[in-house]
Amino acid sequence: MAEYDPARPLVPPAVGLAAIAVGFGGVVYAMFAAPWFSPLYYALSDLGARGAATAPIFNGALLVGGALGAGFVVAVLADTDDPIRRAGGLFGLLAMLFMALVGVFPLPDPLHGLVAVPFFLFLTLAVFLWGAGDYAVGREFRGLVLVLLGVLHVVSWAWWFLFPWFPPGIAIPELFGSVAFAVWGGWLAVEAFERVRVDRDRL
Repeated sequence: MAEYDPARPLVPPAVGLAAIAVGFGGVVYAMFAAPWFSPLYYALSDLGARGAATAPIFNGALLVGGALGAGFVVAVLADTDDPIRRAGGLFGLLAMLFMALVGVFPLPDPLHGLVAVPFFLFLTLAVFLWGAGDYAVGREFRGLVLVLLGVLHVVSWAWWFLFPWFPPGIAIPELFGSVAFAVWGGWLAVEAFERVRVDRDRL
């Protein structure tokens, strides 16, 4: 019989926070490391374009962050029974996989758009559905926050498409989505840490 390791329950939430630190943190670092970059005029993917000095940072962050995030979401799904949140988690897993693929196929690779568009679509569905599931089971505050973040992401893309006064940089709606995704993952990871602490106090 294997000996129980009290640190084992801490692994999934630690991996989740690491995914955010590497993925989102790496993108933010690449933004500040590129003096030419402005979210008002560029796409985030320009930071990872072949030949850009920030390409190894940006693409590596997406690849490693997506791989870590996929592992975290798998652990979250194993502890989730609610069907709405499970649907959100499945879309979150797909978003993590496609995030990694964005790092594998940087601009100007012809496959870049084919992996970048699903990434943003799946992350929006993940955040929105998980929020809807939270609200349905009585987690009204987090549910409303996540649903609002999902809606704001869609609205930011609609403004970018429809209104000429909106800045031309596609990085603005991309950042809305990235922040929403990071908030979702970070909230779940912190909650998982708290659950482990409560369980230990009961022993």
